Amino acid sequence: MTLAAEPTGTTRLPIDLGPARQVAAAHVRDGSVPCAAFGVIDTAGRSTCEFVGGPGGAPERESVFFLASITKGIVATAVMRYVDEGRLDLHAPLARYLPKLEGSALDGVSAWHVLTHTSGLRDMPVDSLRRERPTYQRSLRFALESAPVTEPGTAYAYNSVTFILLAEMMARLSGTSFAEALSSRLTQPLDMVDTTFDARPLRERLIPVHGSGIENRLVQELMMRFLAGAQMPGGGLFGTLPDLLRLAGALLPAGPAAPGPRVLSQATIDEMGRNHTEGMTQITEAGVEREVRQALGWRKPQRDWPGGERTFTHGGMSGGRIWVDPEAGFAVVFLSNLWRAPLEVSIAVIDAIYRTRG
Repeated sequence: MTLAAEPTGTTRLPIDLGPARQVAAAHVRDGSVPCAAFGVIDTAGRSTCEFVGGPGGAPERESVFFLASITKGIVATAVMRYVDEGRLDLHAPLARYLPKLEGSALDGVSAWHVLTHTSGLRDMPVDSLRRERPTYQRSLRFALESAPVTEPGTAYAYNSVTFILLAEMMARLSGTSFAEALSSRLTQPLDMVDTTFDARPLRERLIPVHGSGIENRLVQELMMRFLAGAQMPGGGLFGTLPDLLRLAGALLPAGPAAPGPRVLSQATIDEMGRNHTEGMTQITEAGVEREVRQALGWRKPQRDWPGGERTFTHGGMSGGRIWVDPEAGFAVVFLSNLWRAPLEVSIAVIDAIYRTRG
């Protein structure tokens, strides 16, 4: 196992990441994840990173990871820029912004419903995405032709394909393609230079995802081509640890010495990060009733996780997670590369950071 040295250009935080690195290394050793890259940034803009590798080697500062559903938090942040500017009413029917929805079964669905997973619409199965590789237009058609199975706003059901309605809204409001809108509204202002739907130019730095059934290099190339064209706003982005730390830092309260741009007002960040599904419950696949804790495009930590009431987070099926804690004044990004990775790994690393923070 290799522990990569801390990259140049970082500033040591008043948090000892040694214990967190030990936790990550233990999970790599026992095979829970193939590798780990994680970092912390605080309200002063100070950040530091750690890299843990297994038999296949260690990731590096510029390694590119598949972000999966972390994409939702990124897209949600871009959507909230329109709210900040007064151009989007979260509770207005999306038909106001997408005339093609007028008179359809989706007429009453709002951006708020999509961001809180309460639209009532059916999702496209993850396995069918891998098998059938639908285009952006086909995914859009699937969403447009859907009809709510429950009244919007009354029930929670995690849904990825509905985020394409937000993508279309962004494109229409910006007068560009969705990918161009995401770039101009978010990734470009934050200098997230390696956050993209098209990882083919970055393939030499790409960390392959294990356990996804696409270990063959030819299949991997085909999948990258598919993701580049599909531009899935619910789970198709690639990115690096430094890029995601820039995003996480921009979502923390601004400290007096914090460098870099701010893309949202603090009031809008607070609205995005609060629990919007208070009192709502769902029945899990195991038949257990549990509390729904959903922010706007982000999720709230489970009650037994670390963090305060203002904390918001989002993970991805490839093992990654962004964690923003405004009260503690820092954010954590954890990345790995195992399909259906146990979420306990990222939470254990984050918990270790809380236990040793200064």
